[in-house]
Amino acid sequence: MKALTTLRSLNGATLIESLIVLSILSLLLHFALFEYKPLLAKNRLDSNMHTVKRALQFTRLKAQTNDAHVTFCALKNNRCNKEVWHKSLTVFVDKGELGVFESGDSKLMEIEAINKFDMLTYPRHSVTFSPSGMPMGLGNGKFIYCPEYSKARLKGLAISVSPIGRVRLIDTDKCQTDN
Repeated sequence: MKALTTLRSLNGATLIESLIVLSILSLLLHFALFEYKPLLAKNRLDSNMHTVKRALQFTRLKAQTNDAHVTFCALKNNRCNKEVWHKSLTVFVDKGELGVFESGDSKLMEIEAINKFDMLTYPRHSVTFSPSGMPMGLGNGKFIYCPEYSKARLKGLAISVSPIGRVRLIDTDKCQTDN
């Protein structure tokens, strides 16, 4: 009898035992990944908004140091376009017509497009800083970043640009819908 017990312990786990362990592990992984996806979206939100904030601060600084108009916008056919803020963003010294990237302008920075499930909006075509560091125009509005905007479950972040050029990151509930 003792020899039979020793043989059984050397054979390892049975198929049923292995299947039970695998099913428990798959359930645990399912719950872990269910909580991981919103964490990734929140991380993307923070990272992208800090990138936009740094780009705006860089734009203002370059306008002051270069003593020139510097524009931050999303370009479409070399013109700033408010419909494509979620695409790649460009900072350039704007020597000619404001909001148009022409041959005499020099590109300072380009930021890659955001995730296709997220949305970045801004009510104007561009943010252009004058040589004094002040944004052009009366009211500049807020950049609003909504992670996974089609589901509207997660809160977003906003960046406000003050009339004197100060850039501030704030929470927003504009991504939430009343469903």
